[in-house]
Amino acid sequence: MAPHPSPSPTAERPVPLVAVAGLVALQGLGLVAIALFYLLESLAGRPEDLGRALVSALLALLGGVGLLLVGRGLFRCGRWARSPALVSDLIAVPVAIGLLQGGRWYVGLPLLLWAAAVIGLLFSRPVSAALEDSDGQR
Repeated sequence: MAPHPSPSPTAERPVPLVAVAGLVALQGLGLVAIALFYLLESLAGRPEDLGRALVSALLALLGGVGLLLVGRGLFRCGRWARSPALVSDLIAVPVAIGLLQGGRWYVGLPLLLWAAAVIGLLFSRPVSAALEDSDGQR
């Protein structure tokens, strides 16, 4: 069976695919911003545990860069990108619920809605079709 031809870089992508790729990339940018905040706070302030603050910054940075790559993969119709996007947002759901239960609805509700939007878009017909029609190598 011959592999599917790769769509050209200018090929039309479904709007839901572009939307989910953008949402995941924005999550990545958010984590990179958190990492920079932790790093600046560690250097400018006096954290109780400098090691823990730096490790938190590093983990947020790695997660952010990873999500940026996943967003790029989704935008380029890479089938591989669906799984890490799904896992990251499935992890976000209990975090959001915990925030809601802790009275921080102003953080928990947007996080829950964001995760639900990404999960819903990942399994929408246009996104599934675009990812299944790709060769998965991008």
